[in-house]
Amino acid sequence: MKIMIATTLSGLLWLGSAASLADMHEDTQQLATDKQCMSCHASEDETPRAPGFNSIAAKYAGGEMRGYLVDVVMTGGEDHWGSATMPEADERPEVSEEEAERLVDWILGMHKGE
Repeated sequence: MKIMIATTLSGLLWLGSAASLADMHEDTQQLATDKQCMSCHASEDETPRAPGFNSIAAKYAGGEMRGYLVDVVMTGGEDHWGSATMPEADERPEVSEEEAERLVDWILGMHKGE
């Protein structure tokens, strides 16, 4: 009986955490849309204007460059991906450091480790 209760409780906790992760993904995807990231980027490599999020995640896998990416999201600029130029901060919605961290973590989480 105790095993059945423990198994049921752990299953419910797992379902709850999976639902929370799905909600967080949707919230961050909406943040990316609100901050106009999706205007140039996409999760797949379908957009010619800027690299897709999957490509960014693959290039910066491991997270060593996380701080650098947070700065890029906040300030924009060039010289971080070939000839693609990210609009400067005054040309797009303001992104706080907390929002930039969420966005970078979301993007880096797309790396599949292939």
